[in-house]
Amino acid sequence: MYIVIAGGGKLGYYLVKTLLPYKHKIAIIEPLEDVCNKIANELNIPVVNGDGTDLEVLSEIELQKCDIFIAVTGKDQDNLIACQLAKRNFGVERTIARVNNPKNIEIFQKLGVDIPVSSTSIIADLIEQEVDYSGIKTLLRLKTGKLVLNEILITDKSPVCDKALKDINIPKDCVVISVIRDVEVIIPNGFTILKEGDYIITVSSSEDQAELKDYFVGKGKQ
Repeated sequence: MYIVIAGGGKLGYYLVKTLLPYKHKIAIIEPLEDVCNKIANELNIPVVNGDGTDLEVLSEIELQKCDIFIAVTGKDQDNLIACQLAKRNFGVERTIARVNNPKNIEIFQKLGVDIPVSSTSIIADLIEQEVDYSGIKTLLRLKTGKLVLNEILITDKSPVCDKALKDINIPKDCVVISVIRDVEVIIPNGFTILKEGDYIITVSSSEDQAELKDYFVGKGKQ
């Protein structure tokens, strides 16, 4: 796989070191000449001294042969433009961009970046995933946070305890995918009755999490 990385700072440097053992062909674009020399000498990979938003530089590095383009400079605007050029001008199928300001993630997605990555958002999500609000816990966020995998504990105080799923009017964008009862994993249907001590695994939109909590845990319980 041919991977081109725009930005040879600490993130780009250690990204290359991480990817090299997997036998990928990797090239770097970096505007600072001394950084280029360091990367070329230490990592022994092709390095182009230039700007990742410059079409001539992208042509020099043969971006049309690239499988994945990754922009990790310290400027969101440059990362966005570089990814757009990679897609539109060179037909790169997969683009990944560092997003320094988490508020820009949605903009990057709308403007065609396949995977915008914000370290701030990742850390915040990791913290949130560890928080358990009295019975409902975020296990995983999918599709850049739009879908959420939840684990919910059914207690004797749960409004759904001893009720069948067909009798529970859960949010329309929520799916109950399994019920864990002791060591048994149950694939539920409408006639599955939820019991005290059950753990249910659901997929929902992030917007429906609060409503989901109301249905399965109870309103006002934190």
